Amino acid sequence: MTDDQDWEGVSLEELGAAYAKVMAESGAAEGTEPAADDDPQTPATDEAAQTPQVDAEQADGPVTIEGIVEAALFVGHPENQRLTAKQIAGMIRNVSPREVEEIVDQLNSSYAEAGQAIRIETDSGGLQMVVAPQLETVRRAFYGKVREAHLSLGAVEVLALVAYQPGITAQRVQDQRGKESGALLNQMVRRQLLRVERVKPEDGGRPVATYYPTDRFLHLFQLSSLEDLPQVEEEGNVV
Repeated sequence: MTDDQDWEGVSLEELGAAYAKVMAESGAAEGTEPAADDDPQTPATDEAAQTPQVDAEQADGPVTIEGIVEAALFVGHPENQRLTAKQIAGMIRNVSPREVEEIVDQLNSSYAEAGQAIRIETDSGGLQMVVAPQLETVRRAFYGKVREAHLSLGAVEVLALVAYQPGITAQRVQDQRGKESGALLNQMVRRQLLRVERVKPEDGGRPVATYYPTDRFLHLFQLSSLEDLPQVEEEGNVV
């Protein structure tokens, strides 16, 4: 789990300035989109292909549907993304996403009644196991002081390009920066600042990885939506 301390020293104005700088240097204009196989580093996120199957009958000891849901959220997504109810339902026979959502509600109620330190957080990005709000200070006591990782200039540039151009491809980010950017994009996905979707081109071909800011990104910058980003004029000024 990453910490909000990552963002010390990074402001909305700096994000806008980074975008303006990259766009000014690249001459950024409308360009062509990359071929579908231009982003080999980014794994596919097709839910059906990525979702493992769990057979409760083959487990070591008694297993309930509630236990599978809880275990899935405890283990988490291999790409450090939030799991969706659809993904978890796909792991269990004869269970729908709606039933998973109901189980999550039941688990949260049981956590609260027992005074446990965990909760399952739900937002538009999916589900994630987190520390209970009243114990957030405990997490910060460990992570806030021990680790204060700052974002590099390259990381800020990548975030700015995705924030101002949601749905941008890795190749277009690289073209606008003039530098290889795949590793930084993957790093930002792992840190839950960006999410990746694979979109099939209208003219056919293999799906292309496209990038979007996450809800965590909005939370850290205290934005209600991407429309609240500072406006950037064509000559590169932030307003």
